[in-house]
Amino acid sequence: MKQKLFFGKIITPTIIVFVIMLTITQIVAYKIYTIEKTNELELAEKEATHIKQQIETSLNHSVTAAKMIAFLVEKNLITDNFDAVSKDLLQQNKFIDALQLLEGSTIIKTYPLKGNEAAIGLNIFSNPNHKKEAIEAIKRKELYFEGPINLKQGGKAIVGRLPIYKDNKFLGFSAIIIKMKTLFNILEINENGENDQFIYQIYKASDNTEHNFFFNHNEKMKEGLFYQVFVRLGNWNVLVKLKSPNYLYKSLPFSLLGILFSCLLAYIVFTLSIQPIRLKQDVKRKTRELNRLNKMLESRANELAISNSELEQFAYVASHDLQEPLRMVTSFLSQLEKKYSNQLDEKAHMYIDFAVDGASRMRNIILDLLEYSRVGKNNDELEPININEVVEQAKVLLRKVIEEKEAIIVYDKLPTIMAYRSPIVQVFQNLIGNGLKYAKADLTPIIDIKAKELKNEWEFAIKDNGIGIKKDYYEKIFVIFQRLHNRDEYSGTGMGLAIVKKIVENLGGKIWLESEEGKGSTFYFTLPQQI
Repeated sequence: MKQKLFFGKIITPTIIVFVIMLTITQIVAYKIYTIEKTNELELAEKEATHIKQQIETSLNHSVTAAKMIAFLVEKNLITDNFDAVSKDLLQQNKFIDALQLLEGSTIIKTYPLKGNEAAIGLNIFSNPNHKKEAIEAIKRKELYFEGPINLKQGGKAIVGRLPIYKDNKFLGFSAIIIKMKTLFNILEINENGENDQFIYQIYKASDNTEHNFFFNHNEKMKEGLFYQVFVRLGNWNVLVKLKSPNYLYKSLPFSLLGILFSCLLAYIVFTLSIQPIRLKQDVKRKTRELNRLNKMLESRANELAISNSELEQFAYVASHDLQEPLRMVTSFLSQLEKKYSNQLDEKAHMYIDFAVDGASRMRNIILDLLEYSRVGKNNDELEPININEVVEQAKVLLRKVIEEKEAIIVYDKLPTIMAYRSPIVQVFQNLIGNGLKYAKADLTPIIDIKAKELKNEWEFAIKDNGIGIKKDYYEKIFVIFQRLHNRDEYSGTGMGLAIVKKIVENLGGKIWLESEEGKGSTFYFTLPQQI
C-alpha cells in the first residue's frame, strides 16, 4: 500500500514532467537538425549545379570550333587551311588546347603539331574504349566527349569528337582536345578534386570504373551529404560532397541541454513531492510526544491535527496537479508557494522558486527558438510600409516600459519601404526595447531613430544613451543564447539580437553597431529599397 502511494504521489508526476520536457526539447532539437541538414544539402546542390554549368559552358564553346572544321571538310577546303583556321579558333577559345582531324578513325591532322606528333596516324578504333565512345558520337550525330583518357603524346585530357558527313556518307571526325589542367582551371578545382568546403568527383555515368574518374582520391562520394548532376555532352555524373557537415553538431548541444534540463526539472519535482510526506511524518511524531507529556497541551495537539490535515491536502494537490503539461507546472508551483508559505521551510521556498524560474525560462527559450527558426517564413504580403507607423506601433507595444522609465523616442520623416510588416515591426520593437532595457538608472532614456538613403537601400540608425558595450562583444551579442550580463541584473534569454540579425539578413540587409562603454550604443542596419 505504501509503495503504491509512493509511486502514485511522487514517482508518477516526476516521470510525467520528465517525459513532457524531454519530448518538447527533443522535438525542437530535431527541427534544428532537419533545418541545418537541408541548408547544407542545398549548398552541395548549388555547387554541383555551378560545376555543371561551368563544364557545359566550356564544352559548348568547343562546339563552334568542331563545326567549323567539319564545315571545311564538307566543302573540301581543309587541306590547305587546317593550320590557319585551327590557330585562329584556338586564339578565340581559351577552353581548347588542340584540334584534330580524323579520316575515318585515323588522326591525320593536329594543331598545334609541336608536342602532338605522336598522335598522327593513330587509329582510335584500335582501342576498345575509344571505339565505344567514338561510335556513341556517331549515333548522336553531335559533339560528344570521351575522357578522361591518357593521350599518346603524353598527359591526360578529355576529347570531344564531332562526326563529319558529306552526302550522308561518314568521312571521319573533327576532334577537340581539352587537357585536364585546363579543365580544372576552368572549374577552379585543384587536381585532388577538393577545396576548403567541398570534395568533387566526375565519372562516366555508364562506366563506374576507376580509370574513368577525373580525380584520384579514396573518398566515398555517396556517403554523407552529397548532390549529383548529369552532363549530357560527356555522359558524366558530377558528384559534389560537403567536406565537413555541421548539422549534427548544431543540433546535438540543444538535445543534450534538453536531456539535462529534463532530468533537473524531474529531480526538483521529486524533491518537492516527497517533502510533504516528510513533513507529515514529523507532525505525527510531534503529536504523539505532546499527547504523552501533558493533557494540557491538547489544544496544541488539535492544532497539529489541523495542520496535519492541511499537509495531507497539500500532498494530494502537489502529487496530482503535477501530472498536467509544462505550462501547468509553473502555475501549480506558484500557487503552492502562495497558499502554504507558512508551513514550508526556507529550502522548500528555494526549490519552488528554482522550479518556477527554470520552467518559465525553459518555456521562453523554446518559444524564442521556435520564433528564431520561423524567421524568413513570412505569411505577410509585400506591401509599402511607412516606418513612422512602424515606430508608433513599437511604442504602443513598449508603452509600459516607456512610461515607467519616462523614455523619449525621437524620430522624424522616416521612409516608406516595400517589405513584410511583421518582421519589420519586430526589428524596431526589439532594438528600441534593447535601448530601454539597458538604460542608465540615473538618466532619462533617449532613443534617436534616423534613416539615410543609399544607392539601392536604406540605412537605419537606432541610438541610445544607455550603458554601452565593450568593443570585444560587438559580434558576441548577435550570437544565439549569448548574454553579457547576469540574469539577475537584466532579464531575457539572449535571443533578441540574434532574431533581429537573422530577420535583417533574410530581408537582404546587414546589421552592426558602434558603442562605447558608459556612453550608449548605436545599432545600424540596412534594408533594400525593394525586397
